[in-house]
Amino acid sequence: MKSLDDLIPEWRSYAKIEPLYKPLAVGVACLFAAMYFVTALPRILYPYDLDFIEDSMLMQALRFAQGQSVYFQPSIEFVPHVYMPLYTWLGGLIFRVTGPGFWPLRLLSFTATLVTTMLVYLIAYREGKTRWLAFVCAALYLGGYRLSGFWYELIRVDSLYVALAMGGATLGIYVKRPVGWIASALVLALAFFTKQTGLAFAAGVAAYLFLTVRLRATLFVAAFAAFTLIPLFTFDALTEGWFFYHIFRLASGDPVEVGRIFRYLGAELIGGMGGLMVMGTAAAILVSRRARWGTIREGSWLMMLLIAVVVSGVGRSSVGGNLNNLMLVYAFLCLAPALFWREWSASRSQSSTLVAILIVAQFVLGIYNPLRYIPTTEMRQSGDRLIQKIAAVDGEVWVMMHPYYAVLAGKDTSAQIATLWYIHHWQGLPFPEDMVERIRAQHYAAIISDETLFETDPDLQSLITSYYSPVEQLPSSFSPLAPVGMPVRPVIVYRPK
Repeated sequence: MKSLDDLIPEWRSYAKIEPLYKPLAVGVACLFAAMYFVTALPRILYPYDLDFIEDSMLMQALRFAQGQSVYFQPSIEFVPHVYMPLYTWLGGLIFRVTGPGFWPLRLLSFTATLVTTMLVYLIAYREGKTRWLAFVCAALYLGGYRLSGFWYELIRVDSLYVALAMGGATLGIYVKRPVGWIASALVLALAFFTKQTGLAFAAGVAAYLFLTVRLRATLFVAAFAAFTLIPLFTFDALTEGWFFYHIFRLASGDPVEVGRIFRYLGAELIGGMGGLMVMGTAAAILVSRRARWGTIREGSWLMMLLIAVVVSGVGRSSVGGNLNNLMLVYAFLCLAPALFWREWSASRSQSSTLVAILIVAQFVLGIYNPLRYIPTTEMRQSGDRLIQKIAAVDGEVWVMMHPYYAVLAGKDTSAQIATLWYIHHWQGLPFPEDMVERIRAQHYAAIISDETLFETDPDLQSLITSYYSPVEQLPSSFSPLAPVGMPVRPVIVYRPK
């Protein structure tokens, strides 16, 4: 097979720009890292929703903090998320120190993002043996902020999940002693209790260990089973079966759309992550050409990358799968430059220039204007006015998409309508009896709706409009926008008829 130098004789002329590769790549990496911090830090301190999921995740953490039940029969009081409980349980512990609010949970996600960034650096340095490249790989993860939907520091499980999945894989691959395998099993069990698909990485590490240390890998399998099965069945017994109902039965309710699979493979992987995909694919081809997969160790991170591609694809293919699912595959793809460098640089004098070009191209694919995504003073003032308006209502208020806003105004808690709709729409179950009774009894002095697909569900609209009338449309000055994911803002105020 001809070498690149034979196929493209002109390639040697690029050696003239060889001295530029390091300052170019490092300079762009510093720019994108700075862009992330400039954008993320003000968002952490913003006191209102940036994504509507944040509100219900906060309410779940608050229940853990207050020692209240989380997994029970769906009710107007509360419905938990279909995610595993570790993130909100940790949030509850933090709330006991800081008090409730958005910033403690966002800080948890932000910290997990930094942990992932450091893991990418450590793995890339160990594989590529080059510090500047390891730094650039780490900055690439921060540079994927726009590509994965601006969720890195928001109140979702994904940042913690990615950090734990990569951390558990790192321990399983690099620590060659039983203590490392047990530690890997523990960290991957925590990843599983953050998001169900953590099981895939445990399977990947188990396969790698069976290939490298043979039957001694049973120690990892036994430890992982103990760390997961005992808590799972304990939680389910303590909740009389409702734990499994929420995290397994409801979590599997989203249908799959074939079009989403093609969009994921095309526009998102090959398009948005094209530079990293080229290097990852090239590294896989070069590793596969070895006489021995001696290879098993050299292919370990490529195997983890393949698992991440599949897991993110499964998440994106479901109707409810948003761009946050791309955080996982993008994190593992950020190792691709180091893996490609390791395989190709030894025999190619111009390798550094090509790698730098592909890295800079990948950064460009993720470019954005930070100023567009920093919460404004107007957004904050709009939220303040809304809370004051809710507090002035004589009676209870159900802010259907933002129940924590009612708590901020001194009102009682209620479930988020999105979690109630999920059970009604995908499971075909009636709305909870206590919810129907509250509406019929006109328990709420006001109901505030964002008029999303959740609130405009025909069954819900029929129920609400039988006992309430829309009496006011909120102006933007009283209606803070939650811009990430599905943009929503409070729009209509219903009052009892």
